[in-house]
Amino acid sequence: MTQDEFKIKATELIRLMIDAIAEKEYTKLVSTIPPELSWATFDNAEPTPENACLGFGKWLDMQLAMWEDDHKDKKKYVVDHFNKSCFMEEVKLNSLPLATIITYRPTSFGEELEFWFEIEFEVSDKTMSATFNVN
Repeated sequence: MTQDEFKIKATELIRLMIDAIAEKEYTKLVSTIPPELSWATFDNAEPTPENACLGFGKWLDMQLAMWEDDHKDKKKYVVDHFNKSCFMEEVKLNSLPLATIITYRPTSFGEELEFWFEIEFEVSDKTMSATFNVN
C-alpha cells in the first residue's frame, strides 16, 4: 500500500466514522471504524463489535448531556461532522507492516471537545483494519 493509498483510504474511513457519530448512528461504526471491544462493558454486554458501538454511543450521549446540564447557559453539545482540520497530525504511513495511530480532535459547533479519538490502523500489504478509543 502506498502512502497516497493509505492517506485516501484512512481519511475516508475516518470521515465515515465521524459522520456516523455526528448523526448518532452508532451501529454504522461496525462497517467503518468500530470502537475497541472494551466499550461493550459500558453497557454490561458481551464484547462484540455491535455491543462496543452501542456502549460507546451510550457513553457519548451521556457525556454530552452531562456537559449540557453543567453549563450555566444550558449550551448544547454535539459532535460535528468530519472536518480535516480536526486531525492532530498529518495522516501518513511510515512503513509496512505496522500499526499507525491517528488522532482526531472532534468539535461541537466548531469548538474543540474535551476528548479526542485515537484511531489505530493496522496495515500489512494491501489490507487495512482499524479501531478507535477515546482519550
